[in-house]
Amino acid sequence: MGAEGVLRNHQGDMICAYSSPLGEGSNNQFEIIAAIFGLAWCIHLGYLNVIFEVDSELLLKWIKQQVIPPRSIIQLLAKLQSIIRQLSNFQCTHTLREANFPADKLSKLSNTVTTPKIYFNRKQLHENTKVYLHLDKMGMATFKRRKRKKIKEPP
Repeated sequence: MGAEGVLRNHQGDMICAYSSPLGEGSNNQFEIIAAIFGLAWCIHLGYLNVIFEVDSELLLKWIKQQVIPPRSIIQLLAKLQSIIRQLSNFQCTHTLREANFPADKLSKLSNTVTTPKIYFNRKQLHENTKVYLHLDKMGMATFKRRKRKKIKEPP
């Protein structure tokens, strides 16, 4: 599992993207760590007005403090809230997992690397990720295609 995300400007152009292996843990921990990683990069690069899109409704509710988190992630959430307080303007919105293809493609890469990878231009990205970024910027929907298993008729 890993942390991954894409930072974009107000026109949808990529500022940077990241993919980092995290090892073992829960998907909730990874969602928070990915958020911490991405928002810390926003601050580092001087972007303090942030619209943060997440595909985890639970993370959104934790950030907005609408749901009490389990004890196991309270410290991580406190760190995330501390980073959010450093931003001038912060909005958090939910996006469907199907609309999060660029980060999904980066997550596949996080399984193949041993150190964090930061990409500062599109040329550094894998070809599929570039395509999904472009489609996303254009506002076009993307869909996963699954192969169906053929069901054999009983004899």
